[in-house]
Amino acid sequence: MKLKIKKYVNNNSKLKSYGRTYGRIQHLGTLDTLDVAKHIQKHGSVFTSDVIVGVLQRFSLCIEELLQEGYKVKLNGLGTFYLAVKTIGEENAEDFGTSNIKQVSIQFLADKSKDYDWNSKSQTNRASFTFEKDEDTSDGEGGGTDGGDDEEDRP
Repeated sequence: MKLKIKKYVNNNSKLKSYGRTYGRIQHLGTLDTLDVAKHIQKHGSVFTSDVIVGVLQRFSLCIEELLQEGYKVKLNGLGTFYLAVKTIGEENAEDFGTSNIKQVSIQFLADKSKDYDWNSKSQTNRASFTFEKDEDTSDGEGGGTDGGDDEEDRP
């Protein structure tokens, strides 16, 4: 695994990490369902990419349905999908209701069991890195979002 890292300088003077250099993974792009299906087929699947696409699309719909029913969905070796809510607090429990729910979102937690290799340490050990040239180091965003030790500074 070879990851390209883009360096950037934290230009937010309100944070302790102001002026420090951080890095973000420079992604090659986004693969959609058909791309993933073709990739699976290349790995020796007996199914054609159109069949795999159908299974992946149905899988996506089923995950959404199960999440909305209140289940977490764990894919062994990959991780667990679950729903989370952002709410506004109330002083009195009796006053808390639907109007306090501001957002429902799908969350994902990578499988960190000893049987699988998705934990951050093993991913870091397996990766090799290349860095973009230093002249393009500023993007005007906050600091520490994809690296660094200044978690308390994250915007």
